Amino acid sequence: MNTQLLNPLYWFSFQPAAVDSLFGKILLGVFLALFLLGIISRMVLEQRTHDRYVILAGKRLITCFITMGFIGLVLYFFSYENISVFGARFWYVIWFLGLIVWSVLLARFITRDIPALREKNQRDHAKSKYIPGRKRHSA
Repeated sequence: MNTQLLNPLYWFSFQPAAVDSLFGKILLGVFLALFLLGIISRMVLEQRTHDRYVILAGKRLITCFITMGFIGLVLYFFSYENISVFGARFWYVIWFLGLIVWSVLLARFITRDIPALREKNQRDHAKSKYIPGRKRHSA
């Protein structure tokens, strides 16, 4: 294993990341995949899903994919053009930490908040049948 990757001075220097190697091409593929996955998921979500909670979670996931993919592509461009401040390696560390935090927040939303929203909606729906108002005809 390359011990240079474990050295903090390697990651927190202003030298742009070398993206002309195989690792750079893989990195570009990951960024493009995230961005394209977000765009394709948006089209599929709008056409195939009718559950409002799946749509709510899907929109957050799509926003994560598109945002992180676009930011990654911008970082890759700056590194490719050897722009020292904006192409520096520490931006990739910040990008990765942001992706981890966003993923944890998404997982928490899906596992904790959506079931609570479903339950609240069911309680409100059960209460609303006893509240006088306009009659709704169910089809």
